[in-house]
Amino acid sequence: MKRTGIRGLMAVGAFAFVLGAPFQAALAGDDDVGCGVGTTIMEGESGLVPHLLASFTNGVTFQSISLTLGVMGCDANDTITADAGLRKFASGNIDRLSRDIAVGGGESLDVFANLLGVTAQDRPAFAQTVQANFGVLFPSGETTVGEMLNSLDSVMASDERLARYVRG
Repeated sequence: MKRTGIRGLMAVGAFAFVLGAPFQAALAGDDDVGCGVGTTIMEGESGLVPHLLASFTNGVTFQSISLTLGVMGCDANDTITADAGLRKFASGNIDRLSRDIAVGGGESLDVFANLLGVTAQDRPAFAQTVQANFGVLFPSGETTVGEMLNSLDSVMASDERLARYVRG
């Protein structure tokens, strides 16, 4: 009797994991839920609900098939980038990161610069530039990670020394 209870519990846990797998990209703070039917349907939408719906739809409509066949916006020849890791870090550490940017230094800012690929010799210039542009990077308390990263690209693109670190 005990074995059945444990097996049942394990089965429920496995089912919940499989059912929840399509939501992982949306919940991870990544702005991109990948390619597929859900992404095509939800194109141009923003917010948690559209991300969840796109992610779930991609998962239940076999995103891997879309990728394999190169349909619904999927291209297996695209380059995989570290942008998702950067976004995930920034999403999980946005409060610490904004504080470090405001003061021009700190552990979160160092890690962030490293994820951007900023070399050790350019880190002081990076820290000074982001501190000087704090109001551009965080114009309000409602600034999203995506908005901050887009602003950061613009700020760095206008700086001769930091332009080479612009994403994309």
